[in-house]
Amino acid sequence: MKVLIVAKTHMFDRACVGAMVYDTGQSIRLLQPDCSNQPEDTPFNVGQVWDLEFRKRPNPIPPHVEDVLVLQQRYLGIQQNLAIFLRRKIKPWVGGPSVLYQGLLRFTPSGSGYISREVGIPGCSTGYWIPDRPLRRFTTAQNKTRYRYESNSSPVCITYVGFQPSIDVIPAGTLVRVSLARWWAPENSEVEERCYLQLSGWYN
Repeated sequence: MKVLIVAKTHMFDRACVGAMVYDTGQSIRLLQPDCSNQPEDTPFNVGQVWDLEFRKRPNPIPPHVEDVLVLQQRYLGIQQNLAIFLRRKIKPWVGGPSVLYQGLLRFTPSGSGYISREVGIPGCSTGYWIPDRPLRRFTTAQNKTRYRYESNSSPVCITYVGFQPSIDVIPAGTLVRVSLARWWAPENSEVEERCYLQLSGWYN
């Protein structure tokens, strides 16, 4: 099946690769046959078109329902005018962070967005967003790159996990891709498992 690579993000010492079924726009995440993520040196890169044989991951854990296992792959070429192509294929969320993931996001005091089972699980873990305000880059004390969405109440801060070099400001109206990290909870903590909001990349 013909697919387009739309995201490539850091995940520990691996790469999480997001893709789209070329004809339908269906979102998929490309895993190896053993259900592990792709290696960091995976040949899959954003903007590439591939012919893949894949099957759905058995027993996916929502909201990560996009997982597929890649069995065979053949490189086809590069998609020209990627941002224009995507805008024709997808229905992005438009507005502030509250429009993301069916309104199920909650936010920590520091501005990190997340979903939890207590509040509800959205029907997907990946999506496209056109923010109505700029996203401004800053670096945390832990040397993580984050982007701040300035709101009238409190700022929302999203960790950037993509491979493409970060930029100072992502202008309002830019098409960006967001995703939810896998379920996680701190050790020896009463905090419930959460899936945290991440910024995967943007398209100019």
